[in-house]
Amino acid sequence: MIGKMSYMRGIRGLLLAIGAALILNNCQPTQQRVVELPAPEPEPVDTRDYAAEARVEYEAELSRQRRIADVLFEGVKALNANRLMTPLENSALTYFNRALAMDSGNEVALQGIQDIVGKYLQLASEAGRQGQFASAESYLRRAEQVDREHPGIAPAWVALEQEKQSSDEVHTLDGRALANQSPDLSAKLGEIGQKIRESGAFVLITAPNDAQARWIYAQMQAAVEGYRIRGNIEMGGTPTIRLILPTDGGA
Repeated sequence: MIGKMSYMRGIRGLLLAIGAALILNNCQPTQQRVVELPAPEPEPVDTRDYAAEARVEYEAELSRQRRIADVLFEGVKALNANRLMTPLENSALTYFNRALAMDSGNEVALQGIQDIVGKYLQLASEAGRQGQFASAESYLRRAEQVDREHPGIAPAWVALEQEKQSSDEVHTLDGRALANQSPDLSAKLGEIGQKIRESGAFVLITAPNDAQARWIYAQMQAAVEGYRIRGNIEMGGTPTIRLILPTDGGA
């Protein structure tokens, strides 16, 4: 009996030892594999100087606007001096087209182009009234070169044709003789005055300035004492007298 108990006690001790060993073994930390990850790449640093770039763009645009303003200024000067298409490099048309090349919607340049056409139409009208039909046609052709679609060109051609068909008399005067108020011109003006009284014509006097126009009128009026010549005066480069004859032939 005693031997059996000793045997059992030995078996229990063995089992306890084995269990303790298993527990100790399970309690040992497991060896883990360490994986080294690559270090993250640094984020790129934005080194651009946006303020400097904005300043450069602003200065460039300011310079462009100044160039356009200078070109427009020269264009307006040329327009006022009647340098419309010539000389080519110094004409209003060249300057306004140059401005439009830099700014296609520039209102000042677009209006300048229209003003050039308007001046040619005015010159054509004046030349037509003075009987200078070749000059009038030349002005209209130039207007077409600037802007063929301008709405005033077609009516101007019609008006010029009517002028050609008119029965009005046009007398072109010598500019130098007018400036010198020569006796020969004074005598010619007296003859025209007589014709005005006979026909009852209305007179349109064109002269470079008001003083010359009034001298023309005075010479004609002096030749027809007691008769008042009716007429108008306009300024123009070529001195002329246009006799607008009454349609009914009356005085």
